[in-house]
Amino acid sequence: MISMPDDDFRKHVVDRLNAQDAAIQENTTLTKSIAADTAFMREAWKDGIATVRFFCRLAAAWRFLLKQVVVPVGLPATFIYALVYYSSHGHMPDWLESGYKLLKVLL
Repeated sequence: MISMPDDDFRKHVVDRLNAQDAAIQENTTLTKSIAADTAFMREAWKDGIATVRFFCRLAAAWRFLLKQVVVPVGLPATFIYALVYYSSHGHMPDWLESGYKLLKVLL
């Protein structure tokens, strides 16, 4: 048979649980006071976070546009247009020459 613990052991366990309850209550009170103290900051950042999220989405859309549209479609189309223009006019378009010169200077 299982013997029941003595009264001192039970008293020790009850005291320890009561001390934990008090510590948890103290932490809860402290957490609520911190939440009340920082409520103004959370309210101020509510709109700021929405703005930051908007600009992050805008940046993601810009990256998508460059990677999925400009590079695979725009650059080859520009190259083909330049070849057709060169074959019919005998020289490259002025804007393409200026862009090439700008790239040479920058790189």
